[in-house]
Amino acid sequence: MDAIKTTDRLIEYDRMKEQIETSIAGLVLKADRDISLTIDFQKERTRIGFLMPALTDSMLFDTLLILKSHIENIRIVSFEPGHYSFQSLNSNIFNTAAVTDNFKLDFFSIVSSRAEITKKGNLGQEEINAVIEVIKKLNYESTYNPVEKLKELGASVIQGSTVPDWDYIAGYSDTKRKIRESVILPLKNPEVYDTIASLTRKTVESNRPKAILFEGPPGVGKTTAARIIAGDSSLPLVYVPVESIMSKWYGQSSKNLADIFDLCEEMGGAVIFLDEIDSLAGSRDQNMFEATRRILSVLLRKLDGIDCAEKTITIGATNRMNDLDSALLSRFDQIIKFPYPDESERASIFNGYAKHLNAEECRHLGIKTAECTGRNIKDICELTERRWARKIMTKNLEISPPPFDYYRQSVQLWKNSL
Repeated sequence: MDAIKTTDRLIEYDRMKEQIETSIAGLVLKADRDISLTIDFQKERTRIGFLMPALTDSMLFDTLLILKSHIENIRIVSFEPGHYSFQSLNSNIFNTAAVTDNFKLDFFSIVSSRAEITKKGNLGQEEINAVIEVIKKLNYESTYNPVEKLKELGASVIQGSTVPDWDYIAGYSDTKRKIRESVILPLKNPEVYDTIASLTRKTVESNRPKAILFEGPPGVGKTTAARIIAGDSSLPLVYVPVESIMSKWYGQSSKNLADIFDLCEEMGGAVIFLDEIDSLAGSRDQNMFEATRRILSVLLRKLDGIDCAEKTITIGATNRMNDLDSALLSRFDQIIKFPYPDESERASIFNGYAKHLNAEECRHLGIKTAECTGRNIKDICELTERRWARKIMTKNLEISPPPFDYYRQSVQLWKNSL
């Protein structure tokens, strides 16, 4: 008698094949990993084969644990380096009669890593369950990483430990307040918002924002704010530059975008930052290519989805809000504006990049840099430091911070370069 669970029942070949293929199909598509699964029945024997990653001791141990949970008596044999076999024994382990007809799983990793499962006759349900679990464990659970897949799609995943805090952005007190109230509080306390919704609405639905639009010129801190939100909420930031989604392959762009959203759901939540969203989905009143229409359709569907993770929010960034499609605009729960920094804010930004300058010197630089963004001011300060470093090296001077006059000159040099 085969050493399968006493309650196990044999399953017809066609049903067994359908069970395994159906269980694995979704993972193959999701992980974009073809394991070359083969299932057949020849000479009264069931045979199942599949490819797998390079075999490790950990994978052998995981396989043993899975098989032991479904098959009562199992042994592992190493025939030679790169060939391991898990053999199901008879109920009486000392009776070896026809044991080679029992369930057996072989690993071969001499040339390429693959596995083969054989048994005389049909598999039992517990054996089928074991096969499915082993395939999932070896090919997907141990190797499938949503973060790596996101990177393959062109997105950057930034973890919270690498982000600055709100002090990094000088000024913008009203903008910061709106972000804290509209974005961070719901992300950090979803249960409060959901409870209120359950107490007030006949049909329970989320009152938490799913999408926020940041509007403002380049360089005013939209991306930095998204990084801070992710760090403050203990979530990964998934930064999606538009060019990474747009693909020369027909129909691929919309699939890439859909995959990015789905992968963020699998991570249990994320801050999805779609930069330059106006390039991704412009107004349908303009001449729009069919591929762009498909991207817009996917984006609208994802922003409108009701199955999003509890801690997922999408932030779009644009400096051309008027170019956005009206249907897309309506999907954003709130629009938060990032204007040019005012005079005092520019002085504060200079103080952040040139802490050795006094308040009056920073104020003077703030006056001279009207309509400059935070990024512009950073560029000016970096230009100053490079100019000063060259002078120190050419004149063999003692290393010191750049004097105020060098910053004044750099402001003018920067303006002249425009």
